[in-house]
Amino acid sequence: MVSKALQLLSLLPQKPGEFYDRLTAIVEVRWEVSRGRAAWHHALKAQEDIRLLSCSLGFDCDAWLKETALAVVETRIGEGQADLPRDAPFGSFHNGDSLLGRICYATARSLRPMLVVETGVCYGVTSSYLLQALEVNEEGRLHSIDLPPLGKNGDEYVGWLVPNELREGWKLHRGSSRRLLPSLLRELGQIDLFVHDSLHTYRNMRDEFDVAWPALCPGGVLVSDDIERNSAFLELSTRPDVSHSAVFKEQNKDSLVGIAVKAK
Repeated sequence: MVSKALQLLSLLPQKPGEFYDRLTAIVEVRWEVSRGRAAWHHALKAQEDIRLLSCSLGFDCDAWLKETALAVVETRIGEGQADLPRDAPFGSFHNGDSLLGRICYATARSLRPMLVVETGVCYGVTSSYLLQALEVNEEGRLHSIDLPPLGKNGDEYVGWLVPNELREGWKLHRGSSRRLLPSLLRELGQIDLFVHDSLHTYRNMRDEFDVAWPALCPGGVLVSDDIERNSAFLELSTRPDVSHSAVFKEQNKDSLVGIAVKAK
């Protein structure tokens, strides 16, 4: 704890903006934990989620999830996780669950997106699923925003698990989504798929959704991890231009994934 505090303070002279972003995030998390206002969602079971995902997207997602390419990238991710150095700076709890990854893979295969934006990378589990889908599609580019957790040589480990052969279609933007996401979306224009997996506070999720949803093309999809912590996704799902929404229970974490489809 002392080490992390010293790391944080060391940012103040040279990177005051990053210091402020990290301090703000700490305060937001502690404030929300103290208030204890989690949101209630009806989560689907494994087979239900595949059927509803297929229905929402209008494609046979079960077929995408049986592809060899998906099995290949999951094997690569597993091997990479096993090979992580013992002193790797981030806890494994930062990684996206395999269900989140599979939802992102099936969604990207269904939509065949040209532009995908993701917030939160850590070791790059979800990024790998998305990039594998784009590789199979033979089109599309992933832009990821990440301010890595404090840790020794943290920047060197961001996206560690992303296979080298998939990196050509990937651009990593270092910093907080609060600072980078609005300008990135203005630069890119309309996007096809947005994935939230950064700071899971109500304020940050609401702010990301508020700028990402208008940037989504008609029929575009927003996917969010850890929606159970607050009402941000619940509020998004009530928008009149949401044609479908669903909530899925993750397999290896006590977390929920939300998906919302924008009306055409």
